[in-house]
Amino acid sequence: MAIGRPTVYDVAERAGVSIATVSFAFRRPDKVRSETREVVLRVARELGYVPSGSARNLARGRTGVLGLHLFDLLVESATPLELDPARPVPPERGRLTDLADLDLDGGLLAWDSDEDSRRSEPRTFPLYVDEIQRGFVLECKRNGSAVLLSTGGLGASEIADTAGQVDGLAILPGATVNASLGSVASTLPVVVLSSPIGHAHHVLADNVGGERMLVDHFVRTHGARSFGWIDAPAGFDTDERRTAFFDAVAAHPGASAEVLDVVDLERAPSFPELTGRIRAGALPDALLCATDQLALATLDVLHAHGVDVPRQVGLAGFDGIQAARMSTPPLTTVRQPMELMGRLAAHLLLNDPADGTLDRRSVRVEVELRVGGSCGCEAGAVSR
Repeated sequence: MAIGRPTVYDVAERAGVSIATVSFAFRRPDKVRSETREVVLRVARELGYVPSGSARNLARGRTGVLGLHLFDLLVESATPLELDPARPVPPERGRLTDLADLDLDGGLLAWDSDEDSRRSEPRTFPLYVDEIQRGFVLECKRNGSAVLLSTGGLGASEIADTAGQVDGLAILPGATVNASLGSVASTLPVVVLSSPIGHAHHVLADNVGGERMLVDHFVRTHGARSFGWIDAPAGFDTDERRTAFFDAVAAHPGASAEVLDVVDLERAPSFPELTGRIRAGALPDALLCATDQLALATLDVLHAHGVDVPRQVGLAGFDGIQAARMSTPPLTTVRQPMELMGRLAAHLLLNDPADGTLDRRSVRVEVELRVGGSCGCEAGAVSR
């Protein structure tokens, strides 16, 4: 016969005290005489009783959980990066193995090494999402809060579903999240990362300062006069970095800048203008990319066409993901402290009383230039 989990009522009955005394013995020991508390704790050990954090939180109208909603870059239909956009991509390349089809009792379990390599490829995996997630989880753990992670759609129903299960919600948004924030932000604390949209707290990086550092470095250290910009689809970070890039180039008399390609690595990973410039021998002095993942893909294109980086063209990205250190040459980039940004998001939620009395806060973090070698320097230099 199954034995149910012991309850606060069981402890109170055996210890001969009220359930309030049992509760205070665990949560507010200063409110209970030491002799009584010792009896309660001894009985609790004998019965195997553990106080329910969930029940305690629900009694206070809270869940004890913070949510982190990530835009989904790993949908099953995502197209892997191909250097030749005309090359057909087999439909099965974007699909996850159905675990229900595997024989879990047949000894050592075989796995698809091609799928594993494809899905862990640093040029397609959103590593900055992983770093932000780690920071968020670390800060919640330090403060005794659980974390609910959710990915997928950014429509009102998907975000509302997560919001209904948590005390506060951090969102790393995609392009369509703005319309979904209104109703959620009116009912609980919300933090939006890498975007100032919505009536919420915001955690942002110094995109303007980062692009200025990159352009100044190429001009002053390497004498670059012509710049090409490889753009990503529209978004706050992308738009702010692009504007800052052109402003920074314009601050140097005689320097020129132009957008070469706008590249969606998931849907249309092609670089037609860059490829044409390579074939015509008309590359600019330096190529700056909206993100590191885009810069790594650009590096692949340059290598595939026999272009020597940095001897023939300098290259830089933005974000400072770990994969940037492993490319050949290592990527010069601007590092934004993504783990810190994740921790800040959790901190803002943890310190919001959720009663509407706290003004929404916007925190912008410092970035730093990390010289990796793709600009023409020796790797390892850091400046802010």
